Amino acid sequence: MENPTREDVKKVIEARWSIEVYHRELQQTCGIERCQARTGRAQRNHICLSILAWIDKYRRRFSEHLSFYQQDWDVIKHGISNSIKLIMAAG
Repeated sequence: MENPTREDVKKVIEARWSIEVYHRELQQTCGIERCQARTGRAQRNHICLSILAWIDKYRRRFSEHLSFYQQDWDVIKHGISNSIKLIMAAG
């Protein structure tokens, strides 16, 4: 772009921010950085599955009108609840 307008700059900044948010969510919630695979094939599989997990989480978040943090808390809350039930049943 030779002489970008204010609107052009705004669009680029919005696109860049969307990419930053996507990357952060992919790292924080989908475990993309925790890959311990040695082969390239296994690493590509891990990356692909992490991205697919993010897509699934995004769809659910969008359809159920959840925030990023509400969605993660729902998973944690469910896990804690199940653990407490197991402890109570054993005791």
